[in-house]
Amino acid sequence: MRHDSKGRRVALTAAVLGVMLGTAGCEVTNPGKVQDEFLTLTAAQQSFVNGAKERLTEALGQGAYSTAFISRELFPSGTTGSYGQSIPIQAGSITYNDSGNNSLYENLQQARWIAEEAVRRLTATGATTTPDILTQAYLLSGFANRMLGENYCQAVIDGGPLQPGSVYFARADSEFTQAIASGTAAQKQAAYAGRAQVRLWEKNYAGAAADAGQITDLNYRYDQPMDFQTGSNANQRNHVYFASASTPYRSFTVKFTGKDTYYDATGDPRTPYTKTWSVPSDSLCQGSLQGYGAVPCLRETKYKTENDPIRLASGREMRLIEAEVLLQAGDINGAMAKINLVHTSVTSDKTGAKLAPYPAPANAAEAWTDLKTERGIELWLEMRRMGDQRRWDNDGSPGSYSLPDYEHVKKPNGADGGAVFRQYLRGRPVLADLMSQKKLATESDLPRALCYNISDQERNNNKNIPEKN
Repeated sequence: MRHDSKGRRVALTAAVLGVMLGTAGCEVTNPGKVQDEFLTLTAAQQSFVNGAKERLTEALGQGAYSTAFISRELFPSGTTGSYGQSIPIQAGSITYNDSGNNSLYENLQQARWIAEEAVRRLTATGATTTPDILTQAYLLSGFANRMLGENYCQAVIDGGPLQPGSVYFARADSEFTQAIASGTAAQKQAAYAGRAQVRLWEKNYAGAAADAGQITDLNYRYDQPMDFQTGSNANQRNHVYFASASTPYRSFTVKFTGKDTYYDATGDPRTPYTKTWSVPSDSLCQGSLQGYGAVPCLRETKYKTENDPIRLASGREMRLIEAEVLLQAGDINGAMAKINLVHTSVTSDKTGAKLAPYPAPANAAEAWTDLKTERGIELWLEMRRMGDQRRWDNDGSPGSYSLPDYEHVKKPNGADGGAVFRQYLRGRPVLADLMSQKKLATESDLPRALCYNISDQERNNNKNIPEKN
């Protein structure tokens, strides 16, 4: 991204300068760009990592919220104002110019670029780099690329041409490998977990299973902190929590998602919600959903504050990666043992007992459905579900991930309330250039996929992207 990259270089040098000025303890006039030689300062090196971390925090907080509507983890209230969504996004559709709500594309690309540029500059200048700082940069760039690959079908790297989204996974694989080589024991664990996620997408199933096996603790988790409290930066808060906390927003509901009835039946603490409000009128969400009206407001309680972190990886997910690899190999019994290891480790909020295991599946399709169901429970509201659904669709894997039936949702009086979901089809056109080549007649003929478009800013400023794209 030629235009964006130039802006990012200014931001980086300013960030380094800010660190230097802070240590000087006096006011000076900004002398301009900082020379690379100053990267020998450990404090300056850390500023690169902090900048990438900030952008990744903003992207994850935003993405966990916006992708939840498309993957049908949340049901919209109808509001399109602050903390609302556009009508197509509420319905699960992604339009041509939708690059991800709230600057998701820009934040992810900046997180990737800052971290990768930090690695490049620190190694190129021969700076005496603190190994911990360099590994942090590798981890941040790895997770930024993983998130880009999961949510974008097309890739652009620093002003280059359009490429397949798989390019992001290749970069992440390399960066996690570097982190494994340079990191502490704790950093290696995070890198193995990230690389296992990426290698599942790359269909390197042996590699994914081997990496997942490095994380033996079922309760291991690697979080991205949401950092609103430290700097009062609203972009770094946990938006899933804040959008439904009634302070003042109530922009979605858990009702109709299937997680409400699942939690009622099982008490599974991974999908908690409440229908209790201190103000009775808050039991209705804000806004009015087109064709439905006022929506009953059931608030998720997985996240309890605007500073609650969001997981990037966990030991529980590693077991599910191993299960998926076993299913790919046709080992149903082995896969179910992994799935049930995760499922039965959870203590019900309702009964105080461990959850009962999934029953033995009759065939591979049922086992795949159990895996997809368990991933949907385990990774709920973590910006993972839209990518999972696209991956399974692309692979044509057996079984179902059981989407809730928003298209035929009923109003309290029994009338149909799902017209908006039928009007805006879930997913998006991903081969728009075929229309310009007259291989497809209309937009409705285009195949649809669950991924965002790269941004209009990218398309408008990148001379390597043909106008038809």
